[in-house]
Parts: sequence; structure tokens; C-alpha cells
Amino acid sequence: MGGLAVARPDGDADGAGPREREVIAAFADITTEAITATRLEDLLALVGQKLCLLLGVGRCSVYLRQDDGRFRGAAGWCRDAGNISAAVQAQEAGIPGDAFSREVIRSAAPVLITDVANDPRPHRRTMEHWGVRAMLGVPLVFDGDVIGLIFVDNVAREHTYTDHEISLGELFGGLAALVIRQALQGARLAAQAEELDRQKRMLEFLADVHAKLTGAVLEGADIRAVVELLSDLAGAPVALLDEDFAVLTWTAPSALRTGPPVVGERARDRPALRTALAELSAARPSTVLEPSSLTGLGRRHVVCRLIVEGRPSGYLAVVEAGRALGDLDTKLAERGATVLALQVLSERRQIEAEGQARDDFLSDLLNNHRDGTQLARRGLPFGVDLTEPHVLVRLAVESGEGHPHASVARRLVVGDLALRLGADEPPATTLPGAVVLLVRLGRGTGVSTPDEVRAHVAAVADALVLRVRIRGGVVSAVCREPEEFPRAHRELREIEELARSFGWSRRVVTVDELGLFRVVVASGRVREAVRFADELVRPVRDHDGADGALLPTWRAFLAAEARVQRAASDLGVHENTVRYRLGRVREITGKDPAALDTLLVARVAFQILELAGWFREDA
Repeated sequence: MGGLAVARPDGDADGAGPREREVIAAFADITTEAITATRLEDLLALVGQKLCLLLGVGRCSVYLRQDDGRFRGAAGWCRDAGNISAAVQAQEAGIPGDAFSREVIRSAAPVLITDVANDPRPHRRTMEHWGVRAMLGVPLVFDGDVIGLIFVDNVAREHTYTDHEISLGELFGGLAALVIRQALQGARLAAQAEELDRQKRMLEFLADVHAKLTGAVLEGADIRAVVELLSDLAGAPVALLDEDFAVLTWTAPSALRTGPPVVGERARDRPALRTALAELSAARPSTVLEPSSLTGLGRRHVVCRLIVEGRPSGYLAVVEAGRALGDLDTKLAERGATVLALQVLSERRQIEAEGQARDDFLSDLLNNHRDGTQLARRGLPFGVDLTEPHVLVRLAVESGEGHPHASVARRLVVGDLALRLGADEPPATTLPGAVVLLVRLGRGTGVSTPDEVRAHVAAVADALVLRVRIRGGVVSAVCREPEEFPRAHRELREIEELARSFGWSRRVVTVDELGLFRVVVASGRVREAVRFADELVRPVRDHDGADGALLPTWRAFLAAEARVQRAASDLGVHENTVRYRLGRVREITGKDPAALDTLLVARVAFQILELAGWFREDA
């Protein structure tokens, strides 16, 4: 064993004295404990106790070398207090100021301190805390390496350690090292077996999770149903989040359902949360976010990023509630995120396919490419019943630099209009420079006339002015048969082309309110009409006074259907004022504003010029 030789004053024929036989007998109990003990701590405490009884002292502490080379307290026994392992485990041997322990480790032999109070080697504060007077340090040496230490003392009582006791301690330490080494190896093998069993159970669980998730998807489960299944499997709240960490959908077991699990501001408003999420990647798909005021999270979250077609597409979060989150939750989140990413991709593809089919249907409807009966049948899957009254809405939309693509504009317009109508999103399609919508009138739509549709569409254009550049729009007359839609759309396109030729006024109008202007458009003599309108109205505008009252009065007179009293009321002026101003118009144009032919021509002229933006407030 190295170090001191073992004295044998009481040797007999077999070469072992009675004290040595006591050592061997003590190890019979220790070996039995090593075989049956479930905890290494209990075995170590027994080893220390046996050494104490062998030497006739009252206390011991056992330290084991860790993987980092440090010697940490592992177990302890005291004649007066029994098991003191908890107190010993808070200690470390060989720390600065503890030359005593370092000498035992360096020499790999017993070291005795007979007068602790006056010996500079032991750690002073530790010795005072335990009330040690004399102490023997015994190394646990296995195959030439010190794998542990045993310290024995007599608990504030005097004890003289003989050379023979020191030799017994060394012999005991060597045998104890062998048993402890075997116990450590057994514990390591048991831990490995337990880890293998844990991993096996985890793989079996994850295989079951995968089977249930894929089975649910194959049976037609949507994204929310998948999130609910994940929550059931995890036994915890689960949330699907967008890129800003806002909740898209969530669910929780009934016992834990206290409200949305993700609270606080969105990721874009929380730099710490944004930084943590930025670390996620294909190589590191998940992370654990701790509760923090910096992240705005009140609970721990296992968060996994969803990647769809190579792009980040939100997050899946398993939220700690009712139990602590573990590795299994991380694996569950990663499996769930993979399935949800595939589901998101599938739903996107389905939406795109449905959108293409819808676009094809609307294209055929607007361009008269199919039989009316066939079109009516094809519209039903999209919620379009062509036997019910509809109107077409054509919006001129700018795209290109600084403006969203027409498809994005369509999504924004359709979504906003659906909210205002309190109905499903109307079918829509994008055409070069335009978005065309098909709006049903009556039953459940909140609108029954083209003018009501116009008001809602105008409100949408105003609401989206900072996001979508809508130059103007036209609402068709009511269509009740499939054959009427191509004609209606052709009329909308012609009006839009006319308006675009001299600049939209950003107005939304109905075809009905254009009156005789529709006849002009249909006749194809638009250019002549525009020139005539300009020739009719411009002289009045050029001669208008500082107050610019002549043109507004003329327009009000037309809107009042040539009734002076109503025009005066609308303008808030006296009737004579209206008559005077109309007289000035007659002098400038040479035409009587109240004459029937002038009324008809002026009405068309003003409609043309309104489309041209003559009467914008900023014109």
C-alpha cells in the first residue's frame, strides 16, 4: 500500500495479528453493504464508521475525488450524532489554507496531526468549527492513485494514535479504496444503464408522438388540432406564435387553462427576447427561455423555431405549468415544430391552389370564357352563388417601387372589407394595375345596394392609404346573371382607362351615379367628351372670383336637380345668391344653366372632370 509498514506485534501462524483480523472482519460487513446498498453515500458512511470503531474514535468524514480533481465531501458518521453526511457534503478538502489535506494527497500515506490548535497545516476555520483536537488523515489509494480521503478524530476528546493504529488505518484505506472503486464503477454502470433505459423510453415516447401527430395530419387535422394534440401529449400549455411572438393559437389541459400562456410585449418590443430568439437556427432549433421582466415572460418556455421553405415562420412554445419542463419537452417541441412546419406548408399550398382555382374562375367569369351554367356550378365551392345579386368592384392599385405587390394589396383590401362587412372575405383577383372583387348583396353581407358597397370600399381605401396606393375605384351596377359580369367588367375597365388618361381623383364611384357618362363611354367618343367638358367648364373656372364660388354653385345646382332652393340650402347661402352666380355662369358660357340640354351636358361634363380630379381639395 506504500507509506508506513504494518506492525504485527501480535502475529500468529498465518501472519495476521488480531487487529488485522478485525480489519478483515469489518470488511465482511462493508462488502455486504457494497453489494446491497442502493446509495453510495450509505456505503461511504459505513466505511468511515468501521474505521472509527476499529481505531476507537468518534467521528469521520469521507471525501471523493471529482472529475475536475477536487476532493468534495461525500459522507460522514459521528458516534454522538449518527449520520452527518449532509454537513460533510458542504465541505471541500485541499482548498487554500488546507496544507494538511494536500500533504495526505501528495504523500498517498496517512498523516497525523497530534495538536491541531498549534499545527499550521490544517484549515483553521474548519478545525475550529468541528472542534478537532487531533486528526488522522488516511488516503484511499487504488492502483497508485488517491481516489479519496478519510479523516478521523475523537470529537473534542483526547486520543493518542499509535503507530499500529496508523498502520491499521493505512491497511483499511487500501481495502476501502478497492471496495469504493468497485462501488463507483457499479454506480457508473447503473447510471449508464438507467440513462440507456431513459433514452429508450424517450425514443419510444417520441416514436409514439410522431405516430400520433402524423396520423392526425393524415386524418385531416388542421393546425389548431395539432397544437391541441401536442398539449395533450405534453400535459402542458402549448402555443403557436408568429415572428413577433404574438399568439396565433394556443391550448392547455383543462386543469391548467387559466388564460393565454404567453404574456407581455411582442418580441420586436423586447430586445432581450429578440436576442434569445435570434440564436435559434437549423443547428439549434430550440431553447429554454427563463421567466424575466426583460423578456416579458412570466413562466419558463421551451421555444422551437418553425422553418418553412427555408424561412423562419414563427415559433412553437411549450409552457411550464403544473410541473417542471425537461428534456422530453424539448424533444416534443422539436418534433411538434417539424410537423407543424409541414402542416403550415401544406395549408399554404392548399390556399395557393384554391387561390389559383378561384382566380381562374373569376377570370372566366369576367371574360365570358365559359358557359353560364358551368360558371354557376364552378362558383359554389368558392361560396359564390351567381343566382344571387352581386356587384364588381375594380380598384386601380399602384405597385412597384415603394408600393406593395398587387397580391399583397388584394389581401389587405379583401381582409379590411370583410371586417367592415362582417362577412366572409369576398372572392378577388389581381389584374395588371388593378384588384377586382366580387361582392354579394343582401343576405348576411351588410350591404344591399352598389352605393352601400361604394361607401365601404371608400372607407377601406382611406384606411389603407399609408399601405396601399389606391388611385380610384368603380363599383358596377347589380349583376344577376353570369352573362352580365363580362359586360359590367368591360364597362368598369373602360371607365378606369378614361380616368387614368387624365389622372384618378382617388375617388370611389358607382357606375349608376355616372348617369349619361356611361352612354358616352359605351359610344367610344370619350376623347371628344373630355375635350367638350373642358371647353364648357374651364372658362367658368378661369373667371371665378377670389372666393371661387361659381363652379361649386353650378355643381350644387346640378346635384339639386336644378332646384334653386335646395342648392341654396346645401350651400348655406340665400337663394338670390345662387341665382346671381348662375347668371354669371350664363354670361361666361353663353348657356343657360337651367336649360334641359345644358343640364344634361353639364352633368356629364362634371362627372368626367370629377374623375379627372378637378375638384380635389388639394387641386
